[in-house]
Amino acid sequence: MRRLKASVRDFWIDRIWLDYGIAVAIVGVHFVAAQAWPWVDIVGGASTPDRRAVYSATAIVVSLLGSFSAVAIGQLSSARGARADALREAGGTDLAKNWRSIFRTALLCALIALTALLIDPSIPPALPANAEPPFAPIIIRWLFEVALVLAIVRFIRLSALFVEVMEVASMGDAGGSSELADPPTPNPDWTRHRKASNGS
Repeated sequence: MRRLKASVRDFWIDRIWLDYGIAVAIVGVHFVAAQAWPWVDIVGGASTPDRRAVYSATAIVVSLLGSFSAVAIGQLSSARGARADALREAGGTDLAKNWRSIFRTALLCALIALTALLIDPSIPPALPANAEPPFAPIIIRWLFEVALVLAIVRFIRLSALFVEVMEVASMGDAGGSSELADPPTPNPDWTRHRKASNGS
């Protein structure tokens, strides 16, 4: 079972594009469920000021993704030892792609949240009787949900990578030699030369 979990985890980490499919699938299921049970649509059922508060908080929170990613990069850069060197040599390109995707997702989610703040006004416009509500706030709300779920999936990816880097960093140079150096051997010639120098 543990081997199966490790295989699934490695398959997911090696394929960054899977995160987009996971996010769209989750929001798609939520969208279908909201059509049957409106109470499931928590964001849509909230008042406009509450939604704007969520947009604003999300724009701030997702910026932490970049901070955590920077910590992981710093840990890998400062790690010493054969294991750390092997990880940087063999997986440096893949790690760079993963961290770059995490940075970009954080930026994208923050931009979508800020756009939602502009499109979803705190005071809804006055509409004529029997008029359909504008679609822009509805579209941006679902787009925001996709970006939010994607950011959560990216955070899980970052945590998985961070654990790997921390394990390598904590091992240090465990592959180095643990034997102690030989004690120094006195040199009789040096001792006689020293006594002769002091006598003169």
